[in-house]
Order: sequence, then C-alpha cells, then structure tokens
Amino acid sequence: MKRETDTAKSADENKKNIHAGHRKRVMERYAEEGGLDSFADHQILELLLFYAYPRIDTNEIAHKFIEEFDGSIVSLFNASPEEIMNRCGVTMRTAVLISLVSDLSGYYIKKSREEPQYLDAPAKVQKYAVSRFVGKNSDIETFYIICLGEKNKKMALIKDLIISSNSPDTIELSMKDVVEKVLMSKAKFVVLTHNHPGGSLSPSSADVNTTTRIKDYLEPLGIKMLDHIIVSGEKYYSFAEHRLCGMKYKNK
Repeated sequence: MKRETDTAKSADENKKNIHAGHRKRVMERYAEEGGLDSFADHQILELLLFYAYPRIDTNEIAHKFIEEFDGSIVSLFNASPEEIMNRCGVTMRTAVLISLVSDLSGYYIKKSREEPQYLDAPAKVQKYAVSRFVGKNSDIETFYIICLGEKNKKMALIKDLIISSNSPDTIELSMKDVVEKVLMSKAKFVVLTHNHPGGSLSPSSADVNTTTRIKDYLEPLGIKMLDHIIVSGEKYYSFAEHRLCGMKYKNK
C-alpha cells in the first residue's frame, strides 16, 4: 500500500514539475519576444489563465473557453463576468480576470490619449478612429465626434464626444445635443466616426443623411466637418477619401 501511495505521489510531483516547466517556458517566450504576435489565441489565454489556475495545465482550459464562445477569443474577452461564469462554469475571480482584458485595453488607450496628440494627417485621423473602438462591444453601434483644434499650427485632438450608442436599428441623434457638445469643446474641425456591427463598410443611406445633417448644422457655425469614418474591426471607410458629402481634409 505504501509503495502505491509513493508511486502516486511521485506521479503527481512529476506532473507538477512538467506544468511548472511549461509555464516558465511560455513566460520566458513572451518576455524574450516582447509581445504576443507569434502566439495563437489559445496560447494567449493560456498565459493569462496561469494567474487564475496556479497549479494545473491551462492549455486545455483555454481551448474549452474559446470553443464555448464559438471559437472567438474576442467574444470571450468582450463578455461580462456573469456571462463567462455561466458559460464556462468558472469562479467570479477567473471571470473578472478574463473580462478585464478588453476594459484594460480601452483604459490604456484612453489614458494614452491624455497626452497631446497631433492628428495632422488623414492617415493619423483614420488610425485614431479605428483605435477608438478597441475593447468595445462590437454588437453595439456607437457614434463619436472627434473634436479637433489647432496647436502650433497643427491639427490637434481636443476630445471625443459620444453622441449615440445603441443597437443598429435604434440609432437616434439629437442635433441640438450634438451642436451644444461640439460648441462646448471649442473645436474648429470635427470628424464623425461610428462602427458597423455587421462587418460591412459600405455607408448606408442613413449614414449619408446623418453626415449631411450634422455637417449642415455645424459648418454655418464655423466648424468644419472633415470626414466620417466607418469602422469594422481594423478596416475603415473614409467619406473624405471617396469625396462623399463633399468632405475633404483642409490641406487637400
């Protein structure tokens, strides 16, 4: 009986040593490469779960969690702690750790924007618009107005204004509210941006009408609307690039 117990203990110790060695290799790989570019989705989640499961293999768990969200690590990271708990059968501690990823990403981007940002070229404005939706729920259609002023003779970011956030079928914009918010920002230029949850980048008739309405309200007040950028994932559609609604950047 003692021999069997000793054998079982030895097997458990070997298993722990294997996991410990694997964890060390994964963490060293991340540290040496300085990023996650070469990591598969399940390996990224596996690395994160090291801090929720200190003594067991998290590779299989990572696979199961991603599969539970239809193979999408983005859907997993965008889920609420309650949804992760219910679908994956995990504790609140683990669910919060996973859910923190998208919020931390968005918070980091927000804080990094607090330093002066010059958006003095169309490519910079477009890149900024795409980054605005990182970590956001891709099922919700959200409209922002990027308010720009001039600093050191360059176009600079003042602030972002969220003017609508709802399901795609119930978007409503109050022109009075939009104008008041933009005037308070003291912007000289604005860029409208919103996401398309369905993945299409093509502007709808409603997008064109909304753009025209906002443009017609702001430009008589001396506030130039430079662009409307539709975002889906990492891709975008620029009204100004397609000369839609007569928009263009001031230096073009």
